[in-house]
Amino acid sequence: MKERKRIALFAAFPEMVHVRRILEGILSRCEAYDYDLCVFASSTHLSFPHDYYMRGETNIYELADIGSFDAVIVDHGSLTGDKDDKTLKRLIERLAEYPEIPKCSLEMSLDGMKLIKKDNENVFREMVRHVIEKHGRKRLCILTGPEDNEVAVERLNIFLDEIEKHGLSVLPEHICYGDFWYFGGDGLARKIMSGEISMPDAVICASDCLAIGLVDRLLKGSIRVPEDIAVISYDASDEGAINQNTISSYDTGEEIMGIEAIDYLRSVLEPGEEILPVEKNLSVQFHPGASCGCETDPSYAMKRFRDSLYISSYNHADEDIIDHVNIGALMESYAQEDFTASGSLKECFKNIAVHIGLIRPYQDFYLCLKENWLDMSDEVYEGYPERMRIYVASSCTGDECFFGEEKSFVFDTKLMIPKLFEPREKASVFYFSPVHFDGALLGYAVLLRSLSMRPTFNIVYRNWLRYINNALELVRSKERLKTLSVRDQMTGALNRRGMYEEYNNMLANAKEGDALFVGVLDMDGLKYINDTFGHSEGDEGIKGLCSVISSLTRDNEICVRSGGDEFYIIGIGKYTRADEALRSVEFTDAVAKKSLSMNKPYNLSASIGCLAFPDHKKISLDLALSEADEKMYNYKMKHRRHRSV
Repeated sequence: MKERKRIALFAAFPEMVHVRRILEGILSRCEAYDYDLCVFASSTHLSFPHDYYMRGETNIYELADIGSFDAVIVDHGSLTGDKDDKTLKRLIERLAEYPEIPKCSLEMSLDGMKLIKKDNENVFREMVRHVIEKHGRKRLCILTGPEDNEVAVERLNIFLDEIEKHGLSVLPEHICYGDFWYFGGDGLARKIMSGEISMPDAVICASDCLAIGLVDRLLKGSIRVPEDIAVISYDASDEGAINQNTISSYDTGEEIMGIEAIDYLRSVLEPGEEILPVEKNLSVQFHPGASCGCETDPSYAMKRFRDSLYISSYNHADEDIIDHVNIGALMESYAQEDFTASGSLKECFKNIAVHIGLIRPYQDFYLCLKENWLDMSDEVYEGYPERMRIYVASSCTGDECFFGEEKSFVFDTKLMIPKLFEPREKASVFYFSPVHFDGALLGYAVLLRSLSMRPTFNIVYRNWLRYINNALELVRSKERLKTLSVRDQMTGALNRRGMYEEYNNMLANAKEGDALFVGVLDMDGLKYINDTFGHSEGDEGIKGLCSVISSLTRDNEICVRSGGDEFYIIGIGKYTRADEALRSVEFTDAVAKKSLSMNKPYNLSASIGCLAFPDHKKISLDLALSEADEKMYNYKMKHRRHRSV
C-alpha cells in the first residue's frame, strides 16, 4: 500500500464561516483522494485585541514540522489582522525553507505559491445591481478591505465598474477601506454620523463583518437602516443572518476554492491520477435581509439561529444528542466548576477526561504538554521544546485511553502527534490547537476526526479549550503554592515541613528490616564569608553546597535544608554501619571538587555526621537527627571548622 499523502492547512479562527466553507471543500477532496489533513489554527481571529493572549494563540504555527508534509495550503484571508501581519510573514519565512514542497495560497498571491482564487465577479456585480435596480439607491458608498490588499482592491474595482455601467459615479470620500472585520464598518458609521463624510443612501460592503459593524453602529446613532441607508454585503454568514437587523448578503465560493486547492496539489503530487470534476453552481444565491429593505428569508434565518442557539435544556432522550456539539450542553455541564475544583494534577487530568464527551464527535483526542509545564520559572513564549508529553488520551476507535502522569509518555515534538505517522485504515483530519495561559506555552491539543465528521471546528471546542487553559494554570498555581510551603525557595531543597511529609511517605513504603540513614551537613565559615565578601556570596556558597548534596542524594533519599547553612540527607533502605564512613568521604570529596569549580576567593567546605540505624522502626527521626548532629559537631570541633572562622 502506498504511503498516504499529508496536507497541512494554515488558517486562523476556523469556526468563522470563511474558514468553515474552505474546510468543507478541502475535507471532501481529501476524503475522495485518501489524503490526511492537518489543520494548524489559532482559536481566535488574529485581530483579537489582547496581545499576550494572541502571542500564545499564534505560537501554534511554530509547531508544524513543515518538512514532513507533502503539500501546504495557506489561507491568506484569515491569517491577516495582527500588527504588520507578523504571523503571516513569519509563516512565509518558514515555508520558504522548503521550496521543493508544493504550496498554494487562497485568494491572495504569495511568492512561490500557486494562487487559488474564487471567481465571484458576477456576485459582486449582482450586489450593485440589487441596490440600484431593486431599491433605487444612487448615492452609493463602497466599503472594502485594506487598501494594500489585492482582494479588497479587486472587489472595489468590480463594484466601481458596475456602478459606472449604470451611469452613476462614486464620490472619492465614499470609497472607503477597512479591515474586513467589524471595526472597519464601525469606523465608517462613526464618520457618517460625525459628518466627516456625507451620508450615502446605500453602502456596499465587501464582507458581512464590515456590514454588521456598520449597521449596529448606525442604529445606535439613530440612523435608520434601510430607510436612511441600505446595506448589502457578501459572505452570507451565520452572524449576518441572525443579526438584530438581518444582513442582506450573497453566498461565497470558498468551498469550490478549497476543492480546487486540493485538485491542484494532487496534479503536482500524483501527476496522471484522476482529478474529479468540480460541480460548480454558477447561479447567484442571495439571502435577503432587512438591511437592504428586502424581507428576511425566515427559513434561512431560523436555520442559522438554530445552529447558533444556546439551549440550556434539551431532549436527553434523543440519541442524536450524544454526537451533537452544542454550546448549551457545554455551558450547562458544569465542566468549568469541576476543572476549577481539581485539587491535584491527577484530579485535573481526570476531570478533563470525564468531560471530553462534550466535544463529540471525534475519533481521538490528545492533550500534549511540555515536560516541565508546572515550572512557572521557565516559561516559553515562542516555539516548542524538542520533546512533549501526552497526559490525556481519549479514543472512540478502540485505542488506549488514559489520563495523568502514570501512563503518560514522551515523544519527539517533530512528530507533532505520533498517531499521524502510524498506519490507519482511512485518512483523517488532525486539528492542532494551542494550549497556553496569557501567552505562556503549556502545550497543544490534537483533535482527530474522520474526514466526513461535521461540524469541523466550532465555538464549543474553542471554549472547551479555554476551560482547559484555565484549569491547567490553576493547577500550576496550586502546585507552586504547595511547593513553596514544603521547599526552600533559595535552594529548592525540602524545608522541615516538607521533610516530615516526605518522611511519612517513606515510612508508608518501607519494607520490614529496612534501615534508617541520616546525614547532617553544616557549611563551614559562613559568617566569615558573609562578613568578608558579603551575604550574596554567602548565599552562593549555600546554593553550591546544596547542589552537591542534591547530586549525591539517592532515589530512596531526600535532601533537606533544615535552616541557615545546615542540611540533612535522610533515607530508608538497605544501609549498614559501613555506609557512615563511606558517605562521609563521598560528601567531603564532592564538596572539595565543587569548591575548585566555583573558583571563589574562599574555600567551600562542610562538616558532616552520618549515622545508620539497623531498624527504622526503633528510632524516631528527630532523635536520629539529633545524634547525627552531635556527630557532625564533634567532626567540626576535631577539624576546628567553626562557623565564625
